[in-house]
Amino acid sequence: MSSFAWFQDGVGYGAAQLAEWQAVVNAGGAFRHVFRSTSEFLSNSNQSARTVAVGPGMVFVGSSTGGGTWARTSGETVSIPAASNNNPRKDLIVARLITSEADGSNGLAVEVVQGTAASSPQVPARPENAVAIAVVDVPRASTTFSLSVVRTTGVYTDQAAFSNSGVPTIDWGGTLPSPAAFPVGYTLYDSGTNQRWVRRSSGEWFTSDPGPWKACTPQNVQAKDGTNITVTGSLYVRESSNGWELSGQLNFSPAMDIDQLVRPALLPSGVSRPTQNTYGAAGQTFGSTSVSGTGRIALMANGAVEYGCDGTIANLYVNEQFSKSPWNT
Repeated sequence: MSSFAWFQDGVGYGAAQLAEWQAVVNAGGAFRHVFRSTSEFLSNSNQSARTVAVGPGMVFVGSSTGGGTWARTSGETVSIPAASNNNPRKDLIVARLITSEADGSNGLAVEVVQGTAASSPQVPARPENAVAIAVVDVPRASTTFSLSVVRTTGVYTDQAAFSNSGVPTIDWGGTLPSPAAFPVGYTLYDSGTNQRWVRRSSGEWFTSDPGPWKACTPQNVQAKDGTNITVTGSLYVRESSNGWELSGQLNFSPAMDIDQLVRPALLPSGVSRPTQNTYGAAGQTFGSTSVSGTGRIALMANGAVEYGCDGTIANLYVNEQFSKSPWNT
């Protein structure tokens, strides 16, 4: 049975009702802290003043024992402690849940949790009742520092944000959380790749949305007679759970009849390899001294793009799809 929640105008809701609502919208998921949006709590550094300004925002601060509460901040500016003369250091900027003794209302205090200077410094532990905003890298004996945003980047896997559609969203950096922590049918939005992922009953994530285009690396090849051929141009690949797409142009110099199968490009990292060599229907060859002809293009299990044609090749234009199936996945 599906769960539904709605709010009625003019009715006050307490912590218990808000906790129930949180349980409905995030049922069974691994997220304990949920930001209202990805555009809040933005951090900007002032190097001369050695401060970081954290913008306003609202977040659900959950408890490890269940439940939690929504709280907001109008934004605060925090000072970064001076650098060590001997070793670098990592500090953590957090928004910590605080409760007013006067009226019991909840708010957020933006604070710096100072780390320990060391040759290989570690980020200090995030307090139990706080969300992580940014990591501050403080070099040894330096008057400057750098910021790394960690609100919804997957560094803290229990932190996410809501998209405009209410779906939990996060920039996973190409690595999704374990599907075992989510119920069947749970939907996530990866803001880094612009993909919606659904947890399938088979225990895996699935998306029909193609990920971002990534550049393949051209590789020089050799014709059957031993002639060295320089390969240039731009070939791109993108991937979904349904398959791979190749698009772009590769240029062969000198133009000639290669007369064998060659591998003029390599797939980039972050793109899966087929478990079996996977062949496209056709490629088209066009050369300044040749007529057009058909060719064969393939994705190889070792990550190479393979090509072969009958005739002289100068420029290869690719717009090919390769379907994933039990054979090649």
